[in-house]
Amino acid sequence: MKRTKQRRLTPTQQGYVELALLVVQPSIATFVKRNPDLRGIIQRCDLESTAFHAVCLAALTYKPAKSAVTTYFGSAIRHALYREVLTQQKLDGRYVATEKILDPQPNVHRTRQEQRALRALRALSIGDRTLLEDRLIEQVTLEQLGLEQRCDPRTIQKRVQAAISALRRAESDLP
Repeated sequence: MKRTKQRRLTPTQQGYVELALLVVQPSIATFVKRNPDLRGIIQRCDLESTAFHAVCLAALTYKPAKSAVTTYFGSAIRHALYREVLTQQKLDGRYVATEKILDPQPNVHRTRQEQRALRALRALSIGDRTLLEDRLIEQVTLEQLGLEQRCDPRTIQKRVQAAISALRRAESDLP
């Protein structure tokens, strides 16, 4: 097993974590409420420890001048919970399509272009889809993604570019 470098939080970052702990329970409650079709999987996940871990990682990259504590840490918690659910689904052998997690409503309100984009997304691997969702939809920074995946942000940028290329190829192959 590969050992990773342990990082200690500065006193300022510890203060951010203490502030963000107020966001953990409401974020978990909102996540559970917005995803009723995932209740069985959610019960098997340790949501609190996942949320606390996400808060500690997010404290390393948080800049108060750019966003509010609730916004930044709430987003980090939500991403971590989605990843935890996807991991649990892989372990269970049951994978829920990305569009059901992001938008559980039926396809009737989608345009042809949106439906085509979703079909192209389905052609991507789970890792590529999650990476694109985090980076492009949720606008997670490369630094934060690098910390979460324990690699250099430039590597994440290359993975994002490769996933976008794969998405373009998948979209062009559609009828």
